[in-house]
Amino acid sequence: MAKIKFTRNLDQVVKKIDDMAAQRMTEACLHVQNKTKEKLSGSRTGRTYRVPGTNRTYTASAPGEPPAVMHGQLRNSIQFRVKGGRTVSGEVGSGLKKAPMLEFGTRKMAARPFLRPTFQEELSTIKNILSRRWF
Repeated sequence: MAKIKFTRNLDQVVKKIDDMAAQRMTEACLHVQNKTKEKLSGSRTGRTYRVPGTNRTYTASAPGEPPAVMHGQLRNSIQFRVKGGRTVSGEVGSGLKKAPMLEFGTRKMAARPFLRPTFQEELSTIKNILSRRWF
């Protein structure tokens, strides 16, 4: 009579699924981070100013456009974070105090959104990254 041995590998399978979920979330967040930085680059159509003490000019963003880049501080501050475990989540954003004011506007300044439009534009790519075959 043949002997059959069953080995339970459920813990390893669950760990592999959790690791793959974190890997995919990292890939999706990195994609959004890169696209947001691209959106924060390029020319704008707002008012043009002369940079004090130089012969350079600076064109600000118009309301509704992503913020214009003067020094690159906002663009360089865009980062992402992935939280793993049984529930995987990802965040893309900036820790700068001015980032929410630019994204949503203030009483004195119209919004210059850059995160929400990027996320909406890249939603199909994000869904594709997260739904590809895992194994």
